[in-house]
Amino acid sequence: MGARPRGIARRGAFGLFLVGLAGCGGPLGPVREAGSARPTIRLAVGEILDGEEPAPLPAANFIDERRSAELARTVRQRLRARLVPSGGGPTARLDLEQAALTERLAPDRQGGMTGLVTREPTYAQEGTVAVRIRILERDGRELARARVAVQRSRALPAGSSVTRREDGARALAADLLDQLDDALEVAVRDNLGPWLVE
Repeated sequence: MGARPRGIARRGAFGLFLVGLAGCGGPLGPVREAGSARPTIRLAVGEILDGEEPAPLPAANFIDERRSAELARTVRQRLRARLVPSGGGPTARLDLEQAALTERLAPDRQGGMTGLVTREPTYAQEGTVAVRIRILERDGRELARARVAVQRSRALPAGSSVTRREDGARALAADLLDQLDDALEVAVRDNLGPWLVE
């Protein structure tokens, strides 16, 4: 009769050990927010309209879809803050070709107990944003276009807590927005020079 409680206690301790491992990823520290938008880019157009939305993610789970939708909304807000119409006949249209923030088991890595014990980076969070800016005549004829695409990834150790994974996703999104800001001005200057108002 005395052996049975000890067996239960051992199993209980082992379960607590697993729970401890699963939550010991630790915080990332203060989550870095995206920097404020750079100075506005003024285009000689009458208005700037939202264009196409990104295609649905292939084989995405609920978390990937939620994070990607949040990223898409944030990218739209950043584009509206940076690109400003200064007046003119044409229209600018912003097509959001891609806004994806996903999490996958990294190639050649193992989850489960093996991943928990080794503590090697096991999961990879990947972010991609692609934006197309088109200058259109009133009849819909395309006068010029610029395209910006940025991509970043972040590794997570096995057993990272839900909080750590969410913090990692937010930090990755902030990195993407800052990278997009840097690339946007270069793309506009290189491809939409005649419509750029200094």
